[in-house]
Amino acid sequence: MHTFFEHHWIILYTFLVVMGFLAGFVDAVAGGGGLISMPALTFTGMPISMVLGTNKLQSAIGTGTAVFKYYKDGLINFRTVSRGLIMGFIGACLGATIANYVSNEFMRYLVPILMLGVFIFNVINPKLGVNEGKKRMDELIFFSIFGFLLGFYDAFFGPGTGNFWIMAIVFFLGYTFLNASGYAKVLNLKSNLFSLIIFFWFGKVNILIGLIMACGQFAGGYMGAKMVILKGSKLVRPFFMSIILINIIMLFYQLIHSGAVVSG
Repeated sequence: MHTFFEHHWIILYTFLVVMGFLAGFVDAVAGGGGLISMPALTFTGMPISMVLGTNKLQSAIGTGTAVFKYYKDGLINFRTVSRGLIMGFIGACLGATIANYVSNEFMRYLVPILMLGVFIFNVINPKLGVNEGKKRMDELIFFSIFGFLLGFYDAFFGPGTGNFWIMAIVFFLGYTFLNASGYAKVLNLKSNLFSLIIFFWFGKVNILIGLIMACGQFAGGYMGAKMVILKGSKLVRPFFMSIILINIIMLFYQLIHSGAVVSG
């Protein structure tokens, strides 16, 4: 596949724009756009560290577009979310730095298990996030803790960060899926930008490929955010559940296919 694209660059660029649009749309609605963009970028034949860095570039543009749309329609209060920016900066920088030296292979075992837990929890709590719920944690403490943890995770591994943010915001702060989706985009953008700086520092960003894919991300991010604002939590929750389920299936498939999971 890599060889094919090397000799058909117009097809490659078209493919990246289309995948960028799909990733941007999905990410704006419920997170999980990395499920589409990361595999797409691997088709370029770039090493994994370059794929991670380039993914941050194109994703930041799509996420930034979605954030603008959410903010324009009054769904984001930057004063609320700014509390986690400092810890998010520390986490993202640490994660991106470590990713350039340490293998993230063990995350392929942990993440699908965590996502399965999130999926099951939502299945047994069907009304979670449809309406405002119980607030279980102070916002300052929440954004400080999860800003660091998910900032680190996003830079170190990445896939599913938006899903984890939405779930955490809905459960611990009692927000609806609609509001949680908007705040998740801001926090994703923060960690994307911070980690992107580190990847640039290490020379792990293919600017041309990233900007080409970002053309699709720009349109997809805007359209996805617009759809969420029109449909509300009734769209976000089932979309969120679908993306989580697809993530679980694909991650477990990758483990089995690579021989990481041995059948009995």
